[in-house]
Amino acid sequence: MKLTDADNAADGIFFPALEQNMMGAVLINENDEVMFFNPAAEKLWGYKREEVIGNNIDMLIPRDLRPAHPEYIRHNREGGKARVEGMSRELQLEKKDGSKIWTRFALSKVSAEGKVYYLALVRDASVEMAQKEQTRQLIIAVDHLDRPVIVLDPERHIVQCNRAFTEMFGYCISEASGMQPDTLLNIPEFPADNRIRLQQLLWKTARDQDEFLLLTRTGEKIWIKASISPVYDVLAHLQNLVMTFSDITEERQIRQLEGNILAAMCSSPPFHEMGEIICRNIESVLNESHVSLFALRNGMPIHWASSSHGAEIQNAQSWSATIRQRDGAPAGILQIKTSSGAETSAFIERVADISQHMAALALEQEKSRQHIEQLIQFDPMTGLPNRNNLHNYLDDLVDKAVSPVVYLIGVDHIQDVIDSLGYAWADQALLEVVNRFREKLKPDQYLCRIEGTQFVLVSLENDVSNITQIADELRNVVSKPIMIDDKPFPLTLSIGISYDLGKNRDYLLSTAHNAMDYIRKNGGNGWQFFSPAMNEMVKERLVLGAALKEAISNNQLKLVYQPQIFAETGELYGIEALARWHDPLHGHVPPSRFIPLAEEIGGKYWALGHRGSLPSVSRMA
Repeated sequence: MKLTDADNAADGIFFPALEQNMMGAVLINENDEVMFFNPAAEKLWGYKREEVIGNNIDMLIPRDLRPAHPEYIRHNREGGKARVEGMSRELQLEKKDGSKIWTRFALSKVSAEGKVYYLALVRDASVEMAQKEQTRQLIIAVDHLDRPVIVLDPERHIVQCNRAFTEMFGYCISEASGMQPDTLLNIPEFPADNRIRLQQLLWKTARDQDEFLLLTRTGEKIWIKASISPVYDVLAHLQNLVMTFSDITEERQIRQLEGNILAAMCSSPPFHEMGEIICRNIESVLNESHVSLFALRNGMPIHWASSSHGAEIQNAQSWSATIRQRDGAPAGILQIKTSSGAETSAFIERVADISQHMAALALEQEKSRQHIEQLIQFDPMTGLPNRNNLHNYLDDLVDKAVSPVVYLIGVDHIQDVIDSLGYAWADQALLEVVNRFREKLKPDQYLCRIEGTQFVLVSLENDVSNITQIADELRNVVSKPIMIDDKPFPLTLSIGISYDLGKNRDYLLSTAHNAMDYIRKNGGNGWQFFSPAMNEMVKERLVLGAALKEAISNNQLKLVYQPQIFAETGELYGIEALARWHDPLHGHVPPSRFIPLAEEIGGKYWALGHRGSLPSVSRMA
């Protein structure tokens, strides 16, 4: 090859420059033979310079391009337009060892002394092509995702958004491209930190997520969960960020539903009010709905609560769910009526599912409350009201100006059962006594166990005769021995009675207790009034009653007769028989005292027995 003098002069500069170039340099002559192959080219292809110089360029051409390459070169050399001349493109080279590498390839045509030479400059483009392929695949993937996705550049500008993003927010790629998300998206002022949190998420350099309330292009409010994932190249340089969005409006509504109901449960409202709270919260989530709750009692649905309004729902569709306890047993029913098409079936089912669990918790809470109330107000062994219940009952009576009679009952000789058979059998003996009490209990009487072997009976019959009669009836309850383990145990009762108009609960109980203690200290098996005046009255009635019975038996009652005369004429028209009693101990007892007593103990039979001895009016006349 002959060059001009100028070319020869330049040769001293040109070739050393190519020799040291970072890019691979390959020069071929008019015969397509390699004339120059620098060290950078050696590194790219893996051939030594000696293996290449003088050989046809085909050895450096990728195998898939070799068949067409000679024709391209010939056409260009003959003056035709060559597609390869002056081009700059990515080309996958095949190295000596058969491996392939992506390069950036530039080809220049040089004419000298009527000959055509070609200079190829090549550099490694593996990293660029890998990034380009990654971006291409990312864009393809984004376009085919059902979830809204945007791709950001390192400056947080949108470079790609998919169809799902457009459908959710209303912005197409031409509108979104080049915009930052916090500028493009409509962010409401509430919650106040919405915009700040979104900006903080955008500038994260690691994976993260957060929840925001946003507005669509049409102004519709939606709660979204946004996740951001940075994409780094092989050199750990930030290349892109992928941001995905999920509509969590329904999920937020359900979480709000749960939160509101659980918060209400913490304040322990009344059972009916808790049911109404559940209904209202369900209706706040489901548009155009009506909710009812039923609790099961012995398998039958009992209305628990319903929505505050009963407006008729057009084209209503009904949903019903069984509320179950932890063991799976049915405890109630949840009924939801919604307007057809107002909500999706899937969302209604989710709301119904979580709501029935909330209702089950409310039912369990009520059951626990009732159990605690039972423990607080009732004796666990006998099932009778306990001291707390008694206090409430007496306070209520006193507040209503009712004067009850309090019988404080102590069961005597239980210690004998304990000594003989133990505490378990003693409990059985007490239960038998309680059962006997219950059999005799009247509808207006109240019985409770206050402690150990002590019981209280409250009665509203407060005249003396009824009080003593009730006391005797109580004693008769244990007149027959209690059979325990086939052994008879005779028990007795010590009864303290308190009654005083207008006195409070503590006075009635303490005085009745004092009266019972008095009986027990004196051997038990009896009853005692605490009030000294009433005690004297009762004692007097007892003594006088015994004396009256004796007087009737001994015919000590006398009849005196008082004539009945017309005042105008003085004519006798009859006589009045009057009973008189003079007792050796009590002296003259007036009829006003002994006649009512005689009626109680059977004195009327004396009167009937003596009716025949009265003279007739005609005979007296």
